[in-house]
Amino acid sequence: MLHGASLDIKPVSRCIGIDDGPFPPKTDDKVRHAPLVAVWLKGSHLHQLRTEWITVDGLDATREAELLLKGSLHNPVLLSGVTFGGFNLIDPWKIQKLCKAPVIVVVGSRPDNRAVKRALSRHFPDWKKRWGLIKSLGPLHKVRTMAGEGPVFFERFGCSTREAGLILKTSAFVSRMPEPLRVAGILARGLFSSEPPI
Repeated sequence: MLHGASLDIKPVSRCIGIDDGPFPPKTDDKVRHAPLVAVWLKGSHLHQLRTEWITVDGLDATREAELLLKGSLHNPVLLSGVTFGGFNLIDPWKIQKLCKAPVIVVVGSRPDNRAVKRALSRHFPDWKKRWGLIKSLGPLHKVRTMAGEGPVFFERFGCSTREAGLILKTSAFVSRMPEPLRVAGILARGLFSSEPPI
């Protein structure tokens, strides 16, 4: 529907959020795809939206994220976790190098890496490669972005823990989840059904 689309509302942006959308359940050996959505926000205002498709459980999420972010420099990038479209991983180190800006991997609850490792080893012949990326993410931090709500957890690249926490705090307006990720998630779910692209 919006494959490769770029909707430019304003050329200036402050923070980018990336999330994935729904994908069809596995029924046979047919290749499945999931939408990957990037949004550019200045404050709470949406300035740009870009979308691509990634292979469910594939290895193309980093490449597609790089396509989404092409030409975007010096804007902090927030990733909704590190796994997209199942176990398709985005490498935050590569995104940080491309954008020359802080990259922050954000999740709403503390990840269970033991369970992740078990799932990878059971289902993926290349699980050591995927697990290697997850292990390389570094220490997990947490910050309370909104009073009265629980913390969010994050790993940061290209910035200090304090700088990352400040970016997350100043990006959260209506919930503990930073607005670029909240908006990216809403659009990813709202614009796409679980039907594969045509």
